[in-house]
Amino acid sequence: MNKVLLSMMFGAFLLTATSFAQTPPPAADAAPAAAVAAPEVKPAHHEHEKHPELRKALRKLRGAKQDLEKAAHDFGGHKAKALEAINTAIEEIKSALESDKK
Repeated sequence: MNKVLLSMMFGAFLLTATSFAQTPPPAADAAPAAAVAAPEVKPAHHEHEKHPELRKALRKLRGAKQDLEKAAHDFGGHKAKALEAINTAIEEIKSALESDKK
């Protein structure tokens, strides 16, 4: 199961990286992101949360899913297959976290 989970997470990472690579650059008149965005403040519970890597992967997979859902085309069925793989990966991570509670 670990190999399957890792391969799904890697595939989702590649999909996320691809979506960021296709993001257009900001407009010339836009303010720099550092000047606009506030510094990220993590809640204290993250310091002691169990399996932070899995939870981080879960957040990234959900983000990748949203990016894919916004894509304009189906790309010959590949978008649907990617969404299916992401949904499977999300469920596997949820199952992994649940199995650790037992």
